[in-house]
Amino acid sequence: MIATINPRVARLSIVVFCLLGLTFGLLYAYRDSPTATRLLKTIPIINDNNSPSSNQPADDNKPPLPGSQPPKYKPPPKNPPPPITDPFPLLATTSKDVLPPPIPAYNIPHPDLHLHYGLSRPPPLFIGFTRQWPMLLQAVVSYITAGWPASGIYVVENTGVHNSNRAGLLSLQNPFFLNHTTLKRLGVNVIQTPVLLNFAQMQNFFLDVAYQEDHKYYFYSHQDVLVFSFEDGPDQERRPGDREWEVYDEEDKKATVTNPPAAGEEGYMTIYENCLREINTTVARGERWGFRWFQYDHLTLVNRAALEAVGGWDSMIPYYATDCDMNGKLAMDGWTMKHRRAGIVNDVSSVMTDLEALYRNPAVVPGFVDPNPLPPDQEESIKERGKWKVKKVSGDSNTTTMPTDPKAYFRILNQVGIDMGAYKYRDGDRQRNRWQKSQQGGLGEPYHYDPEGFARAFQLLTEAGRRIYSEKWGHQGCDIAEKTQLKLQDQWRVEGDFE
Repeated sequence: MIATINPRVARLSIVVFCLLGLTFGLLYAYRDSPTATRLLKTIPIINDNNSPSSNQPADDNKPPLPGSQPPKYKPPPKNPPPPITDPFPLLATTSKDVLPPPIPAYNIPHPDLHLHYGLSRPPPLFIGFTRQWPMLLQAVVSYITAGWPASGIYVVENTGVHNSNRAGLLSLQNPFFLNHTTLKRLGVNVIQTPVLLNFAQMQNFFLDVAYQEDHKYYFYSHQDVLVFSFEDGPDQERRPGDREWEVYDEEDKKATVTNPPAAGEEGYMTIYENCLREINTTVARGERWGFRWFQYDHLTLVNRAALEAVGGWDSMIPYYATDCDMNGKLAMDGWTMKHRRAGIVNDVSSVMTDLEALYRNPAVVPGFVDPNPLPPDQEESIKERGKWKVKKVSGDSNTTTMPTDPKAYFRILNQVGIDMGAYKYRDGDRQRNRWQKSQQGGLGEPYHYDPEGFARAFQLLTEAGRRIYSEKWGHQGCDIAEKTQLKLQDQWRVEGDFE
């Protein structure tokens, strides 16, 4: 059956099609006329460079809205830090094909060393990075020259600037600057987080990578460290971050604390080999273990199974106190944490003037600088009342020639590391994190964040995290496992024992 069309609808359709045809015909004929050209010039053109996604600054000359109040700006920061310099001039000023210097021969790691300690694969060392490139570079180079394989080091770029560093879009003075080219030349790996993570989230990110890559054990380190192996044998220096070392027996005590063999002697072990040995020893003991600390968490061995058992890191406690939360959970659930010694770990806030010193280059005199120095009057006041005595804080030294023997050079280098650690704690804990505000540039660059604002936001989040921790456990202080009878399932279920 054929449907019939309403005559009225048919006539209306014909009229519409005729009008459309007439319109397109006129536009086609009109498009090249002088009138059309003048008209097109009056139509605003959308420019991608002026779109909201552009890096172009907004127009500051637009008139204020009626009734709006002008902003009251804060005074500029007092005593801003000086511009930083790259602490590895050799790599910063040469072409990509120039390789780093060789490390001391006695610290070169054997590629299959992990097999000797019962490991089918080398465990990764994660070093998280958010800001302050010189500190990160110093930590990485110190691990490499102390004998840690560069291929086993994974720098986790947690800057929040997405692909900007990989594309080379940030300047050296930008606090989030990271030089991918330099790290590649050193032979280390770079993993990029998709967004900016807090400390607890980054720890969970390490855990996730361990799952993805099937690592039962892994290490993590902070970037404000300077590490060495026991190149000169026994090291009895008491550093600010040291704890009481735990030993298993007299042989273990001799090997790691009282009399470790020096470089060139039978039985010498680098910090890397001692860490592999620690995995082997700990697993063989059959303990239910969570962490092994090699100067608290400045260098930490992690058992993935332990973190899984207690639910990982609490992302709601972003920074300080999140370690108290994790340590408390592990202790409540019966996982051991011990302070062990594998090498020399200096907790530092300053940067060596030339990292080629770590390669024992006799043409380089070791020295260090504070990237964010205090005003001279404040520094003098600290020296007058301080307990720590630093021999010299400068890029120069009274020494003009350095020994060519790597072990003799190391003794001088080791003293510089001791001085750097002492300098960090010269005023107790009050100046130890001042280095985190040492770069203040980057305005106008992709994903710029005001450095002072970032530091203040970090402080506020830290304070909030401590409050969350105390609400979660009903207790203030990092001793929930020692001073309370709380159990793992008591989280968020108890009244506070504080006012």
